[in-house]
Amino acid sequence: MDAEERGIPQATADPEAWAAAQVEAVVTEAVSRAAEAKPKRKRRKVRGVFLKPGKEAGVWWIRYWCHYGHRHEERIGPRALAEEMVEKRRVAVKTEDYCPTRAREAKRKAKPTLFKEARARYIEWAEAKRPRSITFREKALKHLGAAFDPMPLPGITPGEVEGDQARRRAEGAAPATVNRERAVLSHLFAKAISWGLAKANPVAGTERQDEANEDPRPLTPDEETRLLACLPKGKRGWPYWREMVTLDANKGLRLGEWRHQAWADIDLPGGFLTVTRPKSGKAETVPLNSVARGILAGLERRGALVFPDLPTKVSDVFVKFAARAKLDGVTFHCLRDTFISRIAPHVSTPALMALARHRDYRTTRRYVKVDDVRLREAVERLTAAHCAPVPTLVELCPPGKESLGGAP
Repeated sequence: MDAEERGIPQATADPEAWAAAQVEAVVTEAVSRAAEAKPKRKRRKVRGVFLKPGKEAGVWWIRYWCHYGHRHEERIGPRALAEEMVEKRRVAVKTEDYCPTRAREAKRKAKPTLFKEARARYIEWAEAKRPRSITFREKALKHLGAAFDPMPLPGITPGEVEGDQARRRAEGAAPATVNRERAVLSHLFAKAISWGLAKANPVAGTERQDEANEDPRPLTPDEETRLLACLPKGKRGWPYWREMVTLDANKGLRLGEWRHQAWADIDLPGGFLTVTRPKSGKAETVPLNSVARGILAGLERRGALVFPDLPTKVSDVFVKFAARAKLDGVTFHCLRDTFISRIAPHVSTPALMALARHRDYRTTRRYVKVDDVRLREAVERLTAAHCAPVPTLVELCPPGKESLGGAP
């Protein structure tokens, strides 16, 4: 580019102007070069704006504290927006007493938690903390959800709970079933209170259903013989039906306990069995009689469990066998009833509770049958030889003695 194109006058026209223009052009070019060579100033770092390691690249977060000592973090996005938002949050904390935690709490109180929301959270908790009973809890909550899902937790009153119990009884649910659902509902509210979702437990104002009419259904010796005759033999179906039925009638374990019973917890020489996974969750050791020891000694050990390949639907298949033997109302649990009922007349009630592994006397009481004959036998024992007769006054103070002490 020549001088004329850059706006510089020619030297022949005006030498002074030409010289001044030359100097100005040189200065302008020098300033421009200096500006280009000058390093850019670093961007000012704003406190509380940061990138989270391992999170989305280029996504900025903000951090600030409120007057209640809570530390708050928010995901924002671009850095410029994050710098703007952190300043706004700090101003809101100073001028409006802003606190997201308290704002969420106020919003929660304004909109109470529904039962279905608490039910979902309770199931999630049970899966993590009570996995062994999750199926039982889910089954109970299925019926409870049909009645309470649309309702907010504060709207469930003792009257609502009793109404649901009456509805379940009208549908044909047994008193024991209703009581189990009541226990799950009560525990759900206890957890909801600890989570801050409820303030009171409406189940506390209700009563349990009377289960006294649910008598045990033990098998008679004749019924047991008929049942054993209808069970599969050899390779037909699961091969241990006869062994398991006879074993349970002599041991009384629950079906779920048999599923997890390990050989390592059975002491055949000593004659004791420790329940591997008891219903109570506590250590339970009970003695084995000669029949149970003989059956266990004859079983083939095919792994760590006593019955490693126990069918999935044992209860349903067992009911079919009982129907084939023409036994009405007989389920797998009746084998446990048989065990407890057969030893009940021969032991004391505390011993019966220990052998049956009951935690509540009301459960054991159903198996204790007291008739007039046993009551009369107990009374007549007062006159037995080991009960000394009451001495008479003459025997205590024979003639010639002036005092009971025998002093002259």
